[in-house]
Amino acid sequence: MSDSGQPPPPAAEPGGSKWAKPGCVTLRCREDGPLVVELPDAADGTAAGFRVIDHQGAEFRLPDGKRAIALCRCGQSAKRPFCDGAHRAVGFRSNELAEGS
Repeated sequence: MSDSGQPPPPAAEPGGSKWAKPGCVTLRCREDGPLVVELPDAADGTAAGFRVIDHQGAEFRLPDGKRAIALCRCGQSAKRPFCDGAHRAVGFRSNELAEGS
């Protein structure tokens, strides 16, 4: 168990974080922080791609080769929909846990 009383995360998968699961997009709710979206490896071993689209269908520019992005949950980021760390300055709190955690 970790300091928070939660079981430790699974071992890291090739090319991904410790939370990655082969063939599965991971959406992680960070305590008091953003939603982190992480892509799995593609079938050919490369990183799969993803897009973020606004309500009118226009695509946000993302850095090339990025495996993960952080999406703002506090509403205060100057780079919405992406996180810029503003949640720390505004004291955003959120600690949802999955049922059974």
